[in-house]
Amino acid sequence: MNVIIDSHEFLNLVISLITDEIDAIKNQINEQSLLFKHKIVDPTTNNFQFCLATERCCEICGMSTIKTEIHTALLIHVTDEESKTAKNNSLTDLLENYFASETMDGCYCDNCQSNQRKHIKYNLERLPRIFIFYLKRWHIIKNSNGELQSVSKEDHPIDCSIEINVYPFCSSNTYQPSMINYLEELPNLKDLLKQREQILHIIEPKRAKIEQNESEEMEINEEENIIATHANYRLFAVINHHGGSSDVGHYTSTVYDAKGDTWWTFDDTSVTSCTQQRVLKDLAPDAYGVMYMHKYVNH
Repeated sequence: MNVIIDSHEFLNLVISLITDEIDAIKNQINEQSLLFKHKIVDPTTNNFQFCLATERCCEICGMSTIKTEIHTALLIHVTDEESKTAKNNSLTDLLENYFASETMDGCYCDNCQSNQRKHIKYNLERLPRIFIFYLKRWHIIKNSNGELQSVSKEDHPIDCSIEINVYPFCSSNTYQPSMINYLEELPNLKDLLKQREQILHIIEPKRAKIEQNESEEMEINEEENIIATHANYRLFAVINHHGGSSDVGHYTSTVYDAKGDTWWTFDDTSVTSCTQQRVLKDLAPDAYGVMYMHKYVNH
C-alpha cells in the first residue's frame, strides 16, 4: 500500500525512536555504573537540538518575558500570506522574515495586569551541529465553516546557498555547538544498540579503566559565546518533494559526499551523481527540507 508520509513527520518519528532507545539503554545501567552511563550520548540531542528564545516586551511598561524552546528543525513559511517582509527568494530572506520583529495586540501583561501591545523578537540561544530547515510551501484553504477545503503547493524557487551564516539571528549570549570527543577504547553507541544484552558485561571492566584514567575520560570544549565566524554552516543535504500538494507526490534526497566531493541523488532504489548546479538551481522549486552542517563538525 502506497502511503504518503510527510518527511518532517517521519524525521520526528525517527528522532523519537532513537531517543526512546537511548533512554532504554540508560535504564539498564545500574547506579554503580553512573560513570559509564554519562558516556552514552543521545545523537539526536547532540547533533540536532537548538534553543529558540522568544522575547515579548510590553509597549507600555517595558517589562520583558523570555520563553526558550528546544527544537530539532526550524519550520519556515514560504507562502506570501505568512511573510512579514517583502522578499522571500532565498533561504536567507526566509530566515530574515522568520526572525523579523513583530507587534501583537491583546497580549496580557502581568505588570500592567491588562492586555497590551507587545513587541516580539526571536533569537537563537544555542546552535546545533546539524541545522535542519523545513520550507512550509503549503497553501491551506478553508471554507466558511473553518473546514479544510484544499491544500496546494507554492513551488517558486528558493535559493539555498552552499554556505549560510546565522549570526544575525543570534543573541549576545548564544552558544555554539558543543564538540564532544570520546576515548577510543569505550564502546560506541552503535555497538551498544546492536548488543544491548552485553552492556552489563562491558560496563564493569570499562568502568575500572575509566577510573584509572579519569583525566582522559571525556573532552568537552567549554561553551563559548557565539561570534560571527562560529555561526557558519555548509549545505550537505536537500530533501525534495515532487508533486502538487502534501497529499500526493514523491520524495527524493540529494546528499553531499565530502570525501569524494560529489553530490548524490537518491530516488527510491536509484542512486546517481549530481552536480552542485543542479542541487542549487534545478531542484530549488521542489526543495522541502534543507540541512546544513556546522563548519566545526568533521565530515
